[in-house]
Amino acid sequence: MAGLARERSGLRPAADAQVEGVFNYVDPARLGEWDRNFWFDHAWSGIPGISRSMTVTDACALADRPRFDREGFQTAFLGIGDIDFHDERDIERIWRPAACRVMQEITGADAVVAWRSGLRFSERDAQVKRNEASNPARRVHGDFSPSHFAEHIDHPEALAAIEPVAAGRKIRRWIGCNVWQPLSPSPYDVPLAVCDTRTVTPADVVVATGTVEHDRDVHIELALYAYNQKHRWFFYSSMEPGEALVFNGLDSDVPGQWRLVPHSAFDNPACPEGTPPRHSMETRTMALFFE
Repeated sequence: MAGLARERSGLRPAADAQVEGVFNYVDPARLGEWDRNFWFDHAWSGIPGISRSMTVTDACALADRPRFDREGFQTAFLGIGDIDFHDERDIERIWRPAACRVMQEITGADAVVAWRSGLRFSERDAQVKRNEASNPARRVHGDFSPSHFAEHIDHPEALAAIEPVAAGRKIRRWIGCNVWQPLSPSPYDVPLAVCDTRTVTPADVVVATGTVEHDRDVHIELALYAYNQKHRWFFYSSMEPGEALVFNGLDSDVPGQWRLVPHSAFDNPACPEGTPPRHSMETRTMALFFE
């Protein structure tokens, strides 16, 4: 893992080691009246939400940086040069394989697969309207629903990616992970925040299904989260080119809690006016351990 932990050069953390951010949770008091369905539009309409101001710590300012095996997240260098992030061929041939290599080094898995990559843009960027998922996701959530990934893998896209790699071998453990890379320079007007997995409980998880309005045959199940004042949030105020944030989505080896790491975009109150809008690339990966 030495290549992943090399020194970060030329970066200084934000002047404030902590900021206040607004996070959109599921309202625990209204769970009884909700059918666990919502519209998968930019606002994720239909979720009985509650907004809470939370302290967000700048991980760049910490001497003891967060680790994947402790808080559930860390940064890593992908080790690739300049690519065209608007060219799906470059994403398929270069970026996703680099994300898989990094996750294999971090987790020690036998193999890693990836699927569903996408660009996101701050609302200040005209490209935010490209599709239903091109805006920052402002609901506290996780992309690996326990009903799809906890006891067995029951997710069509994941299974399609896994089948040719597993080649019939039995999987004894799997770890769903997200890889997120900012493409715009820091500071970020709408950074991504991640929650320390040690502050998350199974009772916080609310599994719900989003439906795409223009294609109602498309349903996407996610793990949403009820508000919990004990959640500890972090963000990275400045990352180098080629550096990505990797965080746990679900670990089958930890049944019940699964080492879940909720995440959400939030408005950075310390970001100066005139900063270029945030532009980022992300993908979902699955680290596989065979018998």
